[in-house]
Amino acid sequence: EDGILEDQQNFFFVKWSDAKQDPSMLGRVQWTAMKRHSRAIEKLLRSYGNAPSRLCDLSRNCLIFDNLVDLTNCLGIIVTDEHVRVERLKNRMRHKADETAGYRDVCINLMVTGKEAQHLGCDQHMCEVQLLIKDFALLKSVEGHTRYVKARNTIGN
Repeated sequence: EDGILEDQQNFFFVKWSDAKQDPSMLGRVQWTAMKRHSRAIEKLLRSYGNAPSRLCDLSRNCLIFDNLVDLTNCLGIIVTDEHVRVERLKNRMRHKADETAGYRDVCINLMVTGKEAQHLGCDQHMCEVQLLIKDFALLKSVEGHTRYVKARNTIGN
C-alpha cells in the first residue's frame, strides 16, 4: 500500500493511493531495482549449488504496513488469490535481531497465473514480494543494508 519517496537524502512512505493521484509525488517514487548480477551470481554459488532455477528474487518489491494486522490481512488476500501461485513463503519476522541486523519481513515467492499472464508471457516468471511493517522498512537504509550484508555474510548466505 505504501510507496517510498525520496526527499534529498531522506526517504519517507506515502500511501500508494495518494501517490498515483499526484504526478509530482508519483515521479519521486523509488521503485525497487532488479537484483544486481554480482549478487545473483554470489547467491547461486553460495546458497543454491549453481542451480539457476532456485534463484527466485531477481524481480522483487515490497509492501509496507503500519501494523502486523494489516500485513497479515494482505498475506491472506495474496495466498487466496486465484491468479497467484505461492511457491515459497518465508516468515522472517521470527528471526533473531542479530541474524538480520534488526530487519524482518514476510517474504513470498509467487507466480501470477491465468489467461492474462499466459497471454503476456509472464506465467512462468517468479517474483518476490516482501511484506514489511513500517518500523522494519525504515531499517532498509544504506547503513541498514550494510549491517544486513555483514550479518548475511557471517552466516554464508
